[in-house]
Formats: sequence, C-alpha cells, structure tokens
Amino acid sequence: MENRSTAWLVLLFVLAVAGVCALGEGTPDPLTTSAPEDLFSADRALAYVKAFATAPHPIGSAEHDRVRDYLLSQITALGVAPELQRATGVTPRYQVAGSVENIVVRLKGSSGMADAVALVAHYDSVPAGPGAADDGAGVAALLETLRALRAGPPLRNDILFVITDGEEDGLLGASAFAAENPAAKDVRVVVNLEARGNSGQSQLFETSAGNGRLVELFAEAAPHPSGSSLTYDVYKHMPNDTDMTVFKQAGSAGLNFAFIGGWEAYHTPLDNPQLLDRGSLQQHGENALSLARRFGSADLRQFEDRDSVYFSLPGYLFAHYRNRWLWPLALLSGVLLLGVISYANGAWQTRLLPILAGSLIHTAVLLVLSLLGLGFVRGVDWLHAHNFAEGGLNQNILYVLGLFAVLAATLTTLYTWIRKRIAPPAFFLGGALSLFVLAVVATRWLPGGSYVFVWPLLAGLLATAIAAFRPGRLSLLSALILCALSLPALLLLVPLLKGLYIALGFNSVGAPLLGVAFGLLFAMLFPFLDPALDSSGKLLAVLTLTAALILSIVAAKTTRYSPDHPKPSMLSYALDADTGKAVWASSTNRIDSWTVEYVGTTPSRSKLPDFVPDWYPIAFLQHEAPAIPLAPPQAELLENSSDEATRTLHLRITTPRHARTLHVGLLHAEVLSATVNSRDLGKPSEARWRLPGHWGFDYASPPVEGIDLLVRIQASGPVTLVVVDRSSGLPTIPGGNFPPRPADSMPIHSGDQTMVRRSFVF
Repeated sequence: MENRSTAWLVLLFVLAVAGVCALGEGTPDPLTTSAPEDLFSADRALAYVKAFATAPHPIGSAEHDRVRDYLLSQITALGVAPELQRATGVTPRYQVAGSVENIVVRLKGSSGMADAVALVAHYDSVPAGPGAADDGAGVAALLETLRALRAGPPLRNDILFVITDGEEDGLLGASAFAAENPAAKDVRVVVNLEARGNSGQSQLFETSAGNGRLVELFAEAAPHPSGSSLTYDVYKHMPNDTDMTVFKQAGSAGLNFAFIGGWEAYHTPLDNPQLLDRGSLQQHGENALSLARRFGSADLRQFEDRDSVYFSLPGYLFAHYRNRWLWPLALLSGVLLLGVISYANGAWQTRLLPILAGSLIHTAVLLVLSLLGLGFVRGVDWLHAHNFAEGGLNQNILYVLGLFAVLAATLTTLYTWIRKRIAPPAFFLGGALSLFVLAVVATRWLPGGSYVFVWPLLAGLLATAIAAFRPGRLSLLSALILCALSLPALLLLVPLLKGLYIALGFNSVGAPLLGVAFGLLFAMLFPFLDPALDSSGKLLAVLTLTAALILSIVAAKTTRYSPDHPKPSMLSYALDADTGKAVWASSTNRIDSWTVEYVGTTPSRSKLPDFVPDWYPIAFLQHEAPAIPLAPPQAELLENSSDEATRTLHLRITTPRHARTLHVGLLHAEVLSATVNSRDLGKPSEARWRLPGHWGFDYASPPVEGIDLLVRIQASGPVTLVVVDRSSGLPTIPGGNFPPRPADSMPIHSGDQTMVRRSFVF
C-alpha cells in the first residue's frame, strides 16, 4: 500500500507541475495611468491604441492618413519634433514597392556620438483589421517609452524611434528607411516589436547572429523576460519576415519581440483595442523601455559575441549560457549514459540488446504518435466539413486536450504491452539512447534547441542511478528525489507543448508535432512515472480514453462559428476588362448562408491567374458575377528603345479608380532590370516566388499621377503587360441584392476587395 501511495504521489506531483507550467504565469499585471512617470504603463499606452486603431488603416487609405497625422500630433505633444520620411520603398525579395511615410524621432544622447539604438514598430494595418495588436501595440509601446525616457535624464546613446509604414505590404517602410534615411547608418542595435495575435507573453523570438551579449543584456534589463533560442533556430528556417529582416540585412544587431496568443484575431476585425490583452501590452512596453535604457548606456560597438542558448523558466527566470558549453554538455550526457548502462548491467542484468530494442521501440512510438495526431486532426476536419457544424479548429483547446488524452491512453496501453517483454530499465535506457542521439543532432544542427534534450536526459539518467526502477517498495525519500529530478523535463517540455499549440494550432502541421513532443515528454518522464504506471494496471488507460471521448464530444457540440468567433474568409469581385467578364471569388472551404448568395450552390474551385499570384496557396470558389463598368488601370508608353536583343520600355501606370494597390506583370518575357520611380526593383533572381517566364511586382499606395516604370527585357518583338488594380471593399452592383457580411462572418488579411485587370501589348 505504501508503494502505491508513494508512486501516486510522484504521479500527482508530475501532473500538478505540468498543470502549473501549462497554465503558465501569463503576462505581468498592467500598470494604471497613475503609475510613476518613469515606468511603463499599459493603460497610458492603451489610450493611444484606442485613439488610432479604430478601423483598418493600410497604406493608400484615408484612415491611414488620419492615423499618421494623429501619431505626429502626439509625438509633438511629447515635446519632440518628428521627421516624416516620404519615399518609395522597394523590397526585391517580395517583388513589392510602394509609397511610404515613415515617422522618425531622435532623442539625443549625452555622448555626442552618432551611434544609436533603434526602437521599431509599424503603424499600418492590413485592410481586414484595425491592427490594435499588429502593430498598434508596438507603436503605442514606443510612444509610452518615449514619454518615460523624456521624464528622466538623457541616456549616453541616441535613441531612434522608427515607426515604419507599409510593413504589411512587404516591409516597405523599413526598406525605405534603410536605403534612404541618413539616420539608418547610425543604427547599431534594433529592438523590433510585433504581434501575431492579441494576447500572450511578449517573447524574444529572433536575434541577430552572435547574440550572446545581447541576450545577456536582455536578461539583466527586462523585468519579465521571456523567449527561447529554440524558437529562434526554428524561425531562421521559416519563410517569415518582419522589419527586423531589413535591419539585419543592413548590418544592425537586434532583438525581435512578439506576442502570438489568440491568433484567431490576427489580420481580422478581432484585432481591436477592446480585445487587446493589457498584460501583453505591458510586457511589450517593459521590454522596449528597459532595453532602451540598457542599450542607451552600453557600448554599442561591442555586441558581437558567441551565440547563446536561452529559455524561460517559471517565476520569470531566464536561463542562458554560451554555445561553447553545448558539446561539453552533450559529452557529459553521453558519459553519464554509458555509466548508467554499465550500472544497470550490474544492478538489473540489463543487456545491450534489450536497450537497443527499446531505442527502436521509442522511435517507432514517436512515429505512431505523429500519425495518430495527424489522423485525429484529419478526422475532426472531415467530421466538421461533412457532419458537424463548421467552426474554428486551429485554436480549439478542447480538441487539443482530447488529442493529449488519446496520446496518453495510447502510451499507457503500449507501456503495459512493452513491460511484459522488455524490463523497464532497459526500455528507459533505450529511450535515453534515442534522446542522446537527438541531443547530438540538435547540438550540431539546432543548437538553440539542444537544451530541450540535454537537461531532461541528464536528470532522467541521474534518477535511474539514484532512485528509479528499484525493486520492492518506493520509499518516501526516493519519491521525493524522483519528484525533484522530474522538474527539468516538466519545466522544458510542457512549455514546448504549449508553445507548439499556440504557434501552430490544431491542424495537419501542429497535431503531428504535438504527438511527437508528447511522446518525448513521456520518454523523459518514464523513470518517474514507472511505479504509478505499474501499479495502475489498465486504470490510467481507461481514464484517459474516457477523458478523450468526453472532451471530443464536448468539442464537437460547442465548436461553431458565432459573433464571438466569426468565420474568416476573403471575398473578391474580379473584372477582366479585356473580356468584359467578372467573377465572384471566395476563399472559404465550405459554402455558407452568406457565401452562397455570391458563388451559388455549385461554384467551381480554382486559382485566379493574374488577379492573384500563382504562388498564393488558395484555390477560390468562383461563380460568374455581373460585369459593371469599372475604369480599368492604364499603361501609357512614354518611351520605347531597342537594340538587336533587348528592349527598354518607359511606362506610366495609373489607376483611375484610385485603387490601393497595383500589380504589374510581363508575360513570356525575360526581364533584365527594372526600376520604379527611379528605385531599382532588384534582380529578378532575388524574388522569393519567381516563376520562369513571368515577371511582376506589386505597388502599394500609388500616387494620383501614377508610377514611373522603366523595364529592360530580353526580347525584340511585342510584349504583353498585365496590370491589375485592387481596391478595398466590394462594388455596388446596380439592381443587385447582395447581403452584407453577417455577424458570424469576418474578412481576413486583404479582406473583401475589388480587382480590375487589363492587358496591353507593346
């Protein structure tokens, strides 16, 4: 009875700590407007957000101009003179350009040197949402930081506040600042603030190379530091970019912060001031203010250092150490593994063959759990597409908990079967061998994530050598030792599971990775859970399977779109001025009572060539629409010159409808070089989504007089130019009776828009 009691004590401890780690500390308490003047106050910052993030304000919109003027007035009221940089921004990687208006403020330091710290956020939003979090929270944090710094003595170094424009259309403002603003050459270190959601901790998710000194200063300065080098190493291999990308390419050191909780709100009307988490805003601002002060008094020419491994721990602890320790730690774990294998051979007559078999079984189990996660989410998707109500699944916590329960039931059932064939010490050491291989692989190719494997492996091996797998009863002392040594796995793997759910969601990418991470956690916790698993028999499997069934049933009954959780989609009216034909096009996967009024009951599904780039990963539901007389974009040939193999075209492109963006493309022509408004569009080979035989670019916020395009092509005969202008909102159809969006539906990203296409042959 005592053995069962102590075994269940360890299990309850593990579950309790896992629960605490899963629930997390949340965000710091927001400070009110009565907070001391030298502190950051979320409520003071929120007043800015409530004033300017009331409606979508992408570049090229009237609301954008209102927000720009408001920000200029507030900065002036703080006692400093802002600079408004008007320029043509070009980002060759995204094949985009645009007319931008950056807001720049310089707080002079006491050193008299030009070296500067840049605090960066963007003030434009997407057409679909007000951008309270993305990136209104960042802009408001900068304004409140400016106020707090003005309330204290000058810092040693200059502080630049760079409020960029056109980030959502392709990092245009940052590109223009780096290319043309004289202050750009003074920037030594950048702190960028971003968001992909409306809640969660403001985490350090990206740094510049050689980040050891930067991470050290962040850990010293920030009152509530949060972040992970694993996230940074993964982010380096992702296609995502922020303004930080431009500054890093320009040679600046930097730290990039974002909160990503509640990403149902990302790029939608839900990204509004009312739903913005004040704690997230508080932590965002604390990071900006504390780093401004720390970097503002530091030597800005001594940041280059070895990279660091870093990760958050409960209590806002922030562990970090240089990469020079990675291979010694990996070697230590290997030596300890060999030592424990030798010890197990003497203590339990554990042979090498069962250990190798255990390693293979652990690998197979991870594969099974990954496939189980994929099958679970695909099954849920299918049921909601064909039988159940349509609803948001990406952030559905009930289904995720149901998946975890299924995984736990699977693991406990497999354990019962495996225990009869392989002794528990051999099974764990087999898993430890697999973990050691993963630790070595991570140390070599994913160094920022090596901590996930090394520290739990060391703790599990120590537990095996000291207290785990002992015959007879489990003493209270041994149980306490097991509880203590279970902490590394719990403190590192449970936040990883939570982070995967928040970042990736419940989908065909996230669910398999959740399965693998859950399996790794089980392997690391096996020495601590073995007594409880042994004494419980089939009880834990039955309990977890029952929990999975209950959670899934409740999720199925409660998952549905509603005014609180609207269905996101994009609806477009696309008119081909060449043919005089138009279509409605919807991004939704399933026809609903609103979409059917536009696309009918039997729409086709395909891409929208020319109107939408071929690389865009959506096939649209389409149906014929009434063609209405909308003025198409215009292309005027100003100059045409040629030699034997090339032609140079000088064109003026305009949008009589004053559309927000223009797309300009050349078909079946090899472009050698191009400029827009005298700015080089870059080499076609630099483009991220280059298609052979197709060249094009988008221009955001074209001026009334149009854009000036000079393009040199490798061709001597006629060429076809395609121009598409895109404006926000749907057109009024004479005699039509098309309903507005209902409360349980919302636009996302570029939102509902009207597109007109016209081609020209020159």
